[in-house]
Amino acid sequence: MKAIGIGLVLMLGGCAGLQSADPASPYYAYTTGWTVQLNRALTIPADAATVRLQYGRIVPRNSVQEHDPFCVVELDTVRAEPQTLQPGRFAVWRVTRSVSPITAVVKSPLIKARLVDDDGDPSFLYFITEFRLRDPQQPDLRGMRCAWNQMAPGNRALMRHLTLVEIRQALGDWMILIPPKEVL
Repeated sequence: MKAIGIGLVLMLGGCAGLQSADPASPYYAYTTGWTVQLNRALTIPADAATVRLQYGRIVPRNSVQEHDPFCVVELDTVRAEPQTLQPGRFAVWRVTRSVSPITAVVKSPLIKARLVDDDGDPSFLYFITEFRLRDPQQPDLRGMRCAWNQMAPGNRALMRHLTLVEIRQALGDWMILIPPKEVL
């Protein structure tokens, strides 16, 4: 029964009819003309193309609290040396939402011994809002994905995308989402 419920949530997550004109809604329909302002240089570590922001600060990849909102800023290329994204305004040329179920790959040996029951449901269910970004001066900039894991303990009742306020809280003063003038 759980699998049917998750399937229904995934199916509904892709419906265009869930869009809202209310910026406080997790289904806010982003219009064209948004920009993202990076307020200070953001360094992407060596051998990586991403950096994570959560609670308004940089968080190491293995320290993200996935049940709380976080954003991943992404470049096109992994490099052996650190890369620095320079401050500036980036055009948002597309915003998409998706739901991504991920099932843990490694099964516990206790499952085979029937000491633990595994129903096969996903262990992670990420509600993702992706902002594709463009800056002619920094062509390696790909975008930013903001998400949270809705299968985490305590979050299952929420099962929704992040609101604009939650995304802004994850970014803190590192990055600011700026709406088009007509939305102001």
